[in-house]
Amino acid sequence: MRIANIGGYGHSVCVFDEILQTDEAKLVAFAPAYAGEDTSIVTSHKIYNDNILYYDNYEEMLEKEKPDVVIVSTRLDKIAEVAIYAANCGSHLICEKPLAINHNDLENLYGAVKKNNIKLMAMLSMRAEQPFIAAREIYQSGKIGEAVLINSRKSYKWGTRPEWFGDKSKYGGTIGWVGIHALDFINFITELDFVSVAAMQNNFSHSERKDCEDNCVLILEMNNGGHATVSVDFFRPKFAETHGDDWIRIVGTKGVLEASTANNNCVIITSEEKKTIIPENVENKIFKYFLNSLIRKTEPEISMEIPFMLTNVCLTAQEAAENKTVNKLKKNIKNDE
Repeated sequence: MRIANIGGYGHSVCVFDEILQTDEAKLVAFAPAYAGEDTSIVTSHKIYNDNILYYDNYEEMLEKEKPDVVIVSTRLDKIAEVAIYAANCGSHLICEKPLAINHNDLENLYGAVKKNNIKLMAMLSMRAEQPFIAAREIYQSGKIGEAVLINSRKSYKWGTRPEWFGDKSKYGGTIGWVGIHALDFINFITELDFVSVAAMQNNFSHSERKDCEDNCVLILEMNNGGHATVSVDFFRPKFAETHGDDWIRIVGTKGVLEASTANNNCVIITSEEKKTIIPENVENKIFKYFLNSLIRKTEPEISMEIPFMLTNVCLTAQEAAENKTVNKLKKNIKNDE
């Protein structure tokens, strides 16, 4: 399987790591998503070798190389544009998230992958985290009953953020860039969907990137009648052991479940027991599994509908924050029916 990379920002390195563990797939070419983009993300990775071709523009690369799969990992406003072009060229997609920073681009990308019978996977890496996998197993077993209230958290270090993070037309928003992960592990663990959302957001103390919200809060109604909260911030202390503090608490009708990637554990409390689970240190190679499904012509483990749904939730939450409203969520991407 021949793979090409478009872009120089994001989590493509995670995909590269797993390509190296797949004998039946290889990276053959790469190109920037826009003029002047730094693509050293490829040349500085151990996947790189002299046989991997560089192109100045991705249109020429796709025409000449005709890759089976294209990795799209670039500035957020370019993701949908590039992915649509690649889908129309017949390539399957592994895309950085969010899939788009506005509803129109999201609908157009959805139409392109459907029209061309393309398989798409987004870089929703939280599904590979063992504490969340353990939490999913516990929740799906019924031990804590049905979720009534869910609290989730994504906290990152500020570090160094690109200049375009300060431009809304290129960045979109922190709810889409970071908050999508928390929404994803809520859905992954419980398999519940989102019905409506309200949100607030602000840039509290990073004026050098004025359009990058450094704190966000979402309140969501779930399709079972329960509720969820999501908090997002860029204030994780510099000397914290991990870059991210990813956590979820689920209050169920029969117990409570918490999972933390920073603490690498999962805690369950019911009327019968209190138990702390330390997951095994086993890598869940979600990108390798996706590539293998394409090779074997089987359905991917993660439905393509999920990243579209999550991106739609993020865009709707962003609008709710800007307009100070509670917004209902579309049942699908193309219409409200």
